[in-house]
Amino acid sequence: MQVTEKPVSAEKTEQVSEPSHESALLSINAQVSFANLLTLIQSLPKEQKWQIYQALGAELAPQSAEAKAIARLADEDDESMWITVVHEDDEIDEEALNEWLVKRGYKKAEV
Repeated sequence: MQVTEKPVSAEKTEQVSEPSHESALLSINAQVSFANLLTLIQSLPKEQKWQIYQALGAELAPQSAEAKAIARLADEDDESMWITVVHEDDEIDEEALNEWLVKRGYKKAEV
């Protein structure tokens, strides 16, 4: 496959020089169709395909569970962000807690 460049007018050159992701995507759309881009990627050696995969994966993949948990630590003092809040001097109704656990499918502990 051979990729040729189209001449770009001065007006389009100004748009491309801006550091905006949107303008970069517009110039790519105008010059290369998705099918041609996919064909070009498929024709690359495995090492270059892997580099593209890693670059896109890092940008597009959701964060790991560990990264999300670390991000939640910033909200540690905001009790509204946590499901359960128990203070040191709060009394806990153990019977109600045990009944709730049984309803959720846990077996009642024999004491």
